Amino acid sequence: MTDIFVNQTLTTLDPPPQTWGDLLDRLDQDAGRDGVLIAAAHIDGVDVPAFRNPDMTVHRLSAVGRVDVETASPVAFVRRCLRDSVTALEQAADVALGLSTVYRGHDVTAGHAGLTTLAVELGGLASIVATLNGLGIDLKAVSADGMTAPEHLDALGGVLTSLVAAQESEDWLTVADVLEYDLEPAIRHWITLLGMLVS
Repeated sequence: MTDIFVNQTLTTLDPPPQTWGDLLDRLDQDAGRDGVLIAAAHIDGVDVPAFRNPDMTVHRLSAVGRVDVETASPVAFVRRCLRDSVTALEQAADVALGLSTVYRGHDVTAGHAGLTTLAVELGGLASIVATLNGLGIDLKAVSADGMTAPEHLDALGGVLTSLVAAQESEDWLTVADVLEYDLEPAIRHWITLLGMLVS
């Protein structure tokens, strides 16, 4: 029997859900009636950031002792996501700058691993943009350096294309230049843009 806590209050569901997907569907319905969203989930004390991942929906609850979920208003949820994204992007900008130094050195092996990590962080930016669009937030309403958020997203895509092309041709000095002079400033623009939405 799985104990289910919503905002630290024990909740009884009848009949008991058998899978994570079933549980999430039912909790989403309850949250929707209350005008809130499921914002976080923990399974047996372990944080599950990707609790909406389709792979999770088939996860059976028979071996789970306790589930904790937290709800938040849509505005509070978006603000939390934006703050988390800003923190991740600040780290990504620092990584990009550090990798530019690596690619100017003699051993670029460490740089390849760093680029993989950086790609994951930037993938998170794409997710938050999709979430904001899905919530009807007008990204054209915020701008930095005379460009709107969608224009900055297009510019970032162009920078990443240049980075991939330089990497594929093994032009490591160009990779370093793109990281330092194009990608790092592009990431900083997004930190500014998302910061505007948090305020």
